[in-house]
Amino acid sequence: MFSAVRPATRADRSAILHLVREHRRAQMTLDWWSLEEWLEAPTAWVVERMGRVIAFWLGIQVDSPVAWLRVAAVADGEDAPQLFRQLWPSMARALAAQGATEAVGMAYGEWLESVYPAAGFTRRTVVITLRKDDWRIPELPAVPVRVRRAMLEDIPRIAAVDRQAFELLWWYGPTILTRAWHQVPYFIVAEAEGEIIGYAFADLYGMHGHIVRLAVHPAHQGRSVGARLLAESLRYLIDLGAYPITLNTQVENRISQALYRRFGFHPTGQEVSIWSCALR
Repeated sequence: MFSAVRPATRADRSAILHLVREHRRAQMTLDWWSLEEWLEAPTAWVVERMGRVIAFWLGIQVDSPVAWLRVAAVADGEDAPQLFRQLWPSMARALAAQGATEAVGMAYGEWLESVYPAAGFTRRTVVITLRKDDWRIPELPAVPVRVRRAMLEDIPRIAAVDRQAFELLWWYGPTILTRAWHQVPYFIVAEAEGEIIGYAFADLYGMHGHIVRLAVHPAHQGRSVGARLLAESLRYLIDLGAYPITLNTQVENRISQALYRRFGFHPTGQEVSIWSCALR
């Protein structure tokens, strides 16, 4: 039966929400945005059959040439790989037209493990979740840095640290950092001689604490700056009674994992594969 690919519109809101909420194969990880903010973006696409939306994908590109596929949903009983193969060429052109050079999809559900490779994506890495079940914070050596709450005017300098600390795939630019600053309860920076050399922020989901981001400029890594930022973030969450406390990192990031184990974090077994596709 014929199905058509077209850009999503605000009129599709109810149908898209129904897909995301009522069907088994759905993923929505918008982080700092709401779905409504993106429904008329040129990178929001649906597959429609006989007036019914049967698939939806949303790509978000902010402050970076990397676009993340943040929402994916397919109606029950439909062939998800086939629908994405049908939708992807139009969506890829729209992303490239915005300046994206790479698209990245997160496979939170096993169903996406077959969808992305079917459209030419390759597995880039795996993100793992670590969990802390106690409120212990290890003793740290004295670190000649000042840790304070981040201010809005710090964002450009924080973004500069982020670009040095992470590879392109993981960049947080000023737009994302500003959104986070307004939304999370705890956002701190580390300063040395008046220069911002690292930052971290944490969030709460009910009483579940999560260390969202921790970054240190490469020139200052290996000097316990990251440990100090982690300790301060944990103190904030522990003082609120947060339990459990989690964070994410890449499976190959052994240095960070060693730091987290020192603070009592352990792998939960939850893994999310990251798939990517070049656009140019």
